Amino acid sequence: MIKILVPVAVDLASSIALRYACQMAALIQVEIRTIHVKAPSSEGSQLGTGWVRHTWEKTMLTEAEDEIAQLIRAERTHCPSLGEPLIMIGDRDEKILRELQSGSYDLFVEGTIPTFSSSYFSKRLESHLYQDMPCPFLMVKNLMPLHKVVLILSENVDLQKLIQIFTNIFRESNLKVELFYLKSADPAGQESEGLEEMTLQAAMKALGERGWVPEKSKVISGQARELAAEIDNHGLLLTVLDRHLKKKAFLYEFLVATPAPILLFWQ
Repeated sequence: MIKILVPVAVDLASSIALRYACQMAALIQVEIRTIHVKAPSSEGSQLGTGWVRHTWEKTMLTEAEDEIAQLIRAERTHCPSLGEPLIMIGDRDEKILRELQSGSYDLFVEGTIPTFSSSYFSKRLESHLYQDMPCPFLMVKNLMPLHKVVLILSENVDLQKLIQIFTNIFRESNLKVELFYLKSADPAGQESEGLEEMTLQAAMKALGERGWVPEKSKVISGQARELAAEIDNHGLLLTVLDRHLKKKAFLYEFLVATPAPILLFWQ
C-alpha cells in the first residue's frame, strides 16, 4: 500500500493533482490523504490567545471545511475512495511538512502551475517543504493518462536510487516503462561517448532483476526544450536530483520544459 498526501485548495491545480493520484489508484494499491492549510489573516495575528482567538480559529476552520468539502465531493466522482481532508490553520509548507514527517507517507503529490518558467520551478524546489521532503514528490503540471513512464538518466543521476524509487512505488503495476539517457547537444558533452550506453545497460539489468523489461532504451540528444517535446506523450517522468544541481544544468532545463508530470527525489 502506497500512502499519498495531496495538498488541496479550491483551484484547478488541486483538481489535477487529485485526479492524477486517482489514476495511480487504478494501477497500484494506494491510500490518498488530502490536506488543506489556510493561512491566518492579519486580523487573527492580533487576537492573542484565549476565547476570542479560539472562536476566530474555529470560524476559519469551518469556512475552510465548507470550501474543501465541495471540492472533495466533486472529485469523488472520479475517485470514490477519497476520505475527509485534514484542515489546518498556519504556514502551509510547515504544516504539510510536519504531516509528511509524522504520517509515514510514501509519496507527495502536488498540482503545479503549468508554466515553463524556471523561476517558479526553482522556487518550489528551493522551498523549505521540498528541501526537507522525507519522501519522493510528484509535481503534476498537466493531467495526462498514466499508461507509460520514462526513467530519465544522465551523468548527474544516481541510477540505483532511481530504480529503487520506481520499483518501490509501481511494483504492483503493469505500467510500460522506457529508459532515456539525456545528452546535451553541446559538443563539450561528447567526451563521455560510451558512458551513456553503459548506464542504460546497467539500468536494464537492474530493472530486469526486479521483473521489468523496458519497451525502449536509448540515448536522446538535443536542446532541452526539443527533447521535452519529443517525449511529451508519456504519463510520467521519473528521475532523482542532486540538491545542488545548477539551474543551468541540462537536466534542470529539461525538467522545466517538460509538460508531463515529474516524480522526483533527492539523491
